[in-house]
Amino acid sequence: MSTMFKAGDFFVRLRDQGDRPKLTIWNSRGTKIVSEFIGSATESFWAKIAELTSQEVVDRVQALLEGEQ
Repeated sequence: MSTMFKAGDFFVRLRDQGDRPKLTIWNSRGTKIVSEFIGSATESFWAKIAELTSQEVVDRVQALLEGEQ
């Protein structure tokens, strides 16, 4: 799986990288602000992603991840 989408002012890529998905997020100026493997993501992980980006980004990524299972 490799998915890219725009959410608000952010560009998001979610792709398989071995056994774990990798989340990469850029702002509207093209600066990479997040590049993390998603293992067993905790609430604090998602809270930090929402703080750096937006809740819309978190919601869409979580929906994509749930759709895989």
